Amino acid sequence: MAGIFPKMVLIQNITNAQYAVITFVQDHLFLVNEIIGIRVSRAYGMDQINNMYGKVLAITADTVTVDIDSSGFTPFSIPVSVIGTTPPCAVPASSAVDLLSPIPRTILEDAFDNRPK
Repeated sequence: MAGIFPKMVLIQNITNAQYAVITFVQDHLFLVNEIIGIRVSRAYGMDQINNMYGKVLAITADTVTVDIDSSGFTPFSIPVSVIGTTPPCAVPASSAVDLLSPIPRTILEDAFDNRPK
């Protein structure tokens, strides 16, 4: 996926909170108001969040806060052995329409064309 934008990002941790904070193993390219999809297999705990979609509320270089209430979910954990497991990741999930803008607009500038950088 080296030439594809935006990229899937591997997850290092997810908090149990009213607004889940997802920490990635590297910097991400997600933007505030973007919708992302979360993929977490059973081996990593917190499989309740698997295939959920969340709106990005806040970002840092390697985290996003999303509007998913994970407070009642099983804690996220890295298994002792990851052999044979699918790594947890977040992926872009929409055309990133900014729903808060008074005039509908996208925030990714046609990034879903998967054009080379």
